[in-house]
Amino acid sequence: MTTRITPRQDRTVVTRRWLLLTAVILVAINLRGPIAAVSPVLPELRTTLGLGSGSASLLTSIPVLCFSIAAPAASLLAARTGLERAISISLAGIALGTVVRSLDGPSAMLVGTVVIGVAITVGNVVIPVVIKRDFPDRLGAVTGLYTAALAGGAALTAALTAPIAAVSGWRLALGVWAGITVVAWCAWAAALPARPGTATRQDGSRARDVWRHPVAWALVLFLGCQSTLYYSTTAWLPTILVDDAGTSSATGGAAMSLFQLTGIATTLIIPPVATRLAGQRGLALLVATLWLLALSGLLLLPSAWPLWSVVGGFAQGAGIGLAFTLVILRARRTASVAALSGLVQGFGYAMGASGPLVMGVLVDVTGDWSVPLFTLLGLAAVLGAAGLAAGRAGASVDG
Repeated sequence: MTTRITPRQDRTVVTRRWLLLTAVILVAINLRGPIAAVSPVLPELRTTLGLGSGSASLLTSIPVLCFSIAAPAASLLAARTGLERAISISLAGIALGTVVRSLDGPSAMLVGTVVIGVAITVGNVVIPVVIKRDFPDRLGAVTGLYTAALAGGAALTAALTAPIAAVSGWRLALGVWAGITVVAWCAWAAALPARPGTATRQDGSRARDVWRHPVAWALVLFLGCQSTLYYSTTAWLPTILVDDAGTSSATGGAAMSLFQLTGIATTLIIPPVATRLAGQRGLALLVATLWLLALSGLLLLPSAWPLWSVVGGFAQGAGIGLAFTLVILRARRTASVAALSGLVQGFGYAMGASGPLVMGVLVDVTGDWSVPLFTLLGLAAVLGAAGLAAGRAGASVDG
């Protein structure tokens, strides 16, 4: 006997899917925003807390290190508690860390930053699994919205933290973002009935299977190169322009804003295109080509920085969008997505976290930006090669 779905039931399902999509976007906004909020108030923060340059740099590098170190633990948490509870724990940790970070003293700042980094890592690993499980018919569109929300959250806090600090001080300017995390937690709690039954638990043994597949390591290399290129450019683009193009610091900041904002466009476009293709090798080569153009331009004609900022922005947005989409596409089972996401982000973000430091050492040793930029050009070529392997039609970690 076939059970008929009434129009009322159909409307309820659609409403709940929209509610879950809204919750996913709100969660994503909180997965980069708390990190980007620090840079605009870093000078005031350093003065108040008496931090040196090295100590202050930890406030932005620690979360990225957490993305790497805590990714396996995040996969284990999802396996033990289920996806729904894991996201709730992630949001609670982000809110707690944001508040602690705003309290008095360097120790509170450091502890809060670590808590934020670990909590964000859980969301980084689990949200792609939720997308695979609950939006199988809209993988590209939802992944695009997710990656765009990551960039949008960073842009939001980067733009508004300094004005808030000018009125209320840097502590409130950092702490106020816990309010958005609470909103996301409420939306996530309301969206939980969108998935009937209890929390979905993942098979923790799946991780051991994923590690054996070459395509998984191709994805590690792809995300690792992409992250290294992105974080290195984010850290040093303004300085490169000041040193090589003779621009002001304000102009360097404008170039960075352009680099970040233009990336939102390709984070929206690339995932839906990728899911419609049998293979994604062409898109991987496109990402590598855009990076090669942007970096070559900075090396040979830095005065044309508006063009290179836009091209680089397109490259970084397309790269991260394709990386997350490939993680979802190359794992056919939901449990495999969690294991693959943890593996790829664990090793990939370890590479990304080292990028700015290596670039700084190279420029100190050589005295100019030629060697660091040539190094990044080499990584862009490796990214293309890894993308050819990971983007092959039919490739899977389950087969």
